Order: sequence, then C-alpha cells, then structure tokens
Amino acid sequence: SPRYLIGIDLGTTHTVVAFAALQNGADNAEPTLFEIEQLIAPGEVARRPLLPSFRYHPAPGELPEEQLVLPWRAQPLPGDDVLHVTGELARELGSKVEGRQIASAKSWLSHDKVDRSAPILPWAAAEGVAKASPVVASASYLNHVRCAWNHEHPDFPLEQQAVVITVPASFDEAARSLTLHSATTRR
Repeated sequence: SPRYLIGIDLGTTHTVVAFAALQNGADNAEPTLFEIEQLIAPGEVARRPLLPSFRYHPAPGELPEEQLVLPWRAQPLPGDDVLHVTGELARELGSKVEGRQIASAKSWLSHDKVDRSAPILPWAAAEGVAKASPVVASASYLNHVRCAWNHEHPDFPLEQQAVVITVPASFDEAARSLTLHSATTRR
C-alpha cells in the first residue's frame, strides 16, 4: 500500500507537487510542498517549490553536457532522444535564445487541430532545431518530477504511491487521455 498521497499540478507555466504521508490515515494527512531539484544555472542544482513547465533544446556545443548533470542518472523517455533542459534553467535560456524553448506544452495537448503526438515543438523553430511532441514535452516534466521524487525518497518510489494529476476542466477526453499517457510513459 502507498506511503504517500501525491498531488501533481501539471500547469501550463509551472508544475507543482504536494504530498502527505498516509501512515496516520488520509483524514489526518498533513500536506507538504515537494521542492523539486532542478538546474537553475549551468552546473548548479537547487530545490525549488515550482518546476517551470519549460523545456529548452540547446544547440550543439552551447552547453557542455557536464553542466547539465542532475543528482540522478538520466532516465530518458521512449521517443525522447533530444538533449534538453527542463525547469528554471530552461525558462532562463529560452528567454535569451529564440526558437529553442518549449512553453505551454500542456495547452498543446488540448489543441485538436494539430497532431499532439508529432514532434511540433518548439513551434516555429528554425530548421535544424530538435523538436518534441506536446505529449513528450509534458511527459518530460512529469519524468523530471518522478526522478526528483525517487532521488529524495528511494524507499518510496513515485510509481508505488497514490498519485493524482490535475487537468483543466476545459480538457476534452482526448487531452485527458494524452495527459494520462504522458504520466505513464517511462522506460
């Protein structure tokens, strides 16, 4: 049985995680904000209460790979072989370099005029910039949360806990299904 109840708000601009220990029963659970480890500058990792829902695809040689190391072993998702940065550093880099940042991936999940499983983001990127689908981009945020949680709680992996992911009321069944697919994608 799960030790924690975990709530994930996969937001358009930020992803937020809260949890409560269930050892005293759900009625007595005290919610706590989970601070998510992430790159905040090249080579600098810190815990933050929000994971900006941004993804940045650096140009070859733009950032040395040793400056992109997180405290856990990389766990790429199926179909996501693009070198990328997620979170605060991705937001900062994307504000300085056009066409390499994915923002609002969650909004693209509800856009029924595009193939949400196709690599279309960053939208209007220059030729040669690696792309990812809205599903993969959303999955990468959730994968980052999973890796951060599992690093912090190795005896209680996220995949063995009770997890609730919020979605907007405006999401249709297809967008809800794609969000679920994003949440369950892993190697």
